[in-house]
Amino acid sequence: MAVAAGLDGVLGYLGAPHPCVTVHLLLALGMAVLGIGSVEVLTMLPLPLYSCWGGLSPYDLLGTCEGIALLPETSLEDRRYVLQCSSKSWQPNTLPGGILIGIRVFITLVAGICMDTFGRRRSIVAWVGLYFVVAFARSFSPNAESVVFCVTLEGAAAQASTLALILLAAEGSTQKECVRSVCLVLLGHAIGVAGATPIITLFVANSVYRQMARSLPSLVFVLFIFTLPESARWAVCRGKVKEATLMLKKSHHVAFDPTIRHKLAALHQEHKLSLAQYGCSGRALRESLYPLVKARRVFLVFFVFSLCGLALGCASGARSVFDPPAYNSFEDRQIAYGITEFLALLLLGLALSRVGVKWVLVSLMSTLSVALLLTRLLKAVDVESCGGYVFFSCLGYASLVLALVWMGVGIIRLTPTHSRGAVLGMTFSLATLGNALPTLDVSGTFASWGLYLDNEYTELGMWAIVTFVGGLLTLLLPKTSYCLPDTISHMTCEASSYEKPEEEEELQNTQL
Repeated sequence: MAVAAGLDGVLGYLGAPHPCVTVHLLLALGMAVLGIGSVEVLTMLPLPLYSCWGGLSPYDLLGTCEGIALLPETSLEDRRYVLQCSSKSWQPNTLPGGILIGIRVFITLVAGICMDTFGRRRSIVAWVGLYFVVAFARSFSPNAESVVFCVTLEGAAAQASTLALILLAAEGSTQKECVRSVCLVLLGHAIGVAGATPIITLFVANSVYRQMARSLPSLVFVLFIFTLPESARWAVCRGKVKEATLMLKKSHHVAFDPTIRHKLAALHQEHKLSLAQYGCSGRALRESLYPLVKARRVFLVFFVFSLCGLALGCASGARSVFDPPAYNSFEDRQIAYGITEFLALLLLGLALSRVGVKWVLVSLMSTLSVALLLTRLLKAVDVESCGGYVFFSCLGYASLVLALVWMGVGIIRLTPTHSRGAVLGMTFSLATLGNALPTLDVSGTFASWGLYLDNEYTELGMWAIVTFVGGLLTLLLPKTSYCLPDTISHMTCEASSYEKPEEEEELQNTQL
């Protein structure tokens, strides 16, 4: 018996509320490949925001924990090409830096729309392919300008690939299981960051070969992508009912059932009728963009998450500027963040997998605003503690990871399938823009208005307030529906409208 509307009902009928282990492992492998990227640029978040501005230099390291290192320290004479990202000539307040920001924001927006128009799997093939090309080409960059351009495209391709990977994982699951599926996939990123980083650093000395070693795994993953099934939800929305039936059999390893095709055909008809009420039915691009302005509930979700993404991007940028200098090498920093990310995703998947989106996001963004203020706490009280600096650095990073991942999953859980990619693309393009704002001369701008930010704590407090207000805005989000919405009418479905399975059956269906 179907337990929910849309594809959730079909998956409940089949007793397969999430993709099979093989699909999960392949998606996690893709995230591990992306996690091996450049450790010298910026924080490699599971949902990447990095580009070639605001990068670290060797002078930002070797702080309080000098002499305490897991891996060899980064020397002040380090002259890696990628460290050009920390040069003033590429910061956002310059013309070249502004162009880099525009490229990043535009590519992320286009990537989201392409996921709705051409499908999730095709997007993964295209963006991972681009990631390999630019990452491999960076091994032989002749000058600083080519490095900067490659890093910018690399960050954009990594972000677009990540959004498509988590979207493919979540859309193969039901509303109750999609958080766990996404967290399982993103755990691969944490393993790639904390596990592959020291191996490559210790065994590959030459910088050219080291960059090649980081980029070649993505070429191998491109070959594996062709074994991944497309999202059945997207296929149904595009009217590919027969293909969607085969995709479900492949991704969930279910036996053939002649009723599945009839259920999917009925779901496609419901999708067409729902969009026709708003005058949005037609080509994929029309069905993706028109509901964002014509359907009030979709517009509300789109608007709130866009502002929330901008606030989280500002928080991420503020952390990169004011993070305590607790590490002696780029690799030590990545190992600490990789372990922190692994534990944070494990907590999110186990503790918050079946909770509604709104109140958890408010709590996580409020916690992040407090964690931002704590990044300079020890310096404010004039305490030099290596362990304390590492603790507050990892605490802020964990808060950012939890809020950013939950926002991405929240978009998937509240947005209908036909517009999901567009909302993800717009939200994370604004997050990328917000990530660059704290690197601007904010104090000088306020001084020109007659408002003086007398120290870095005042400026950090301003970004904390922006994050907190962004969290309060998420209170406007609608209630999380009982099913993962495939069309606009599913955004208001309630549990009472559908028959629930027995407790033992539900427990059996949700076992991995």
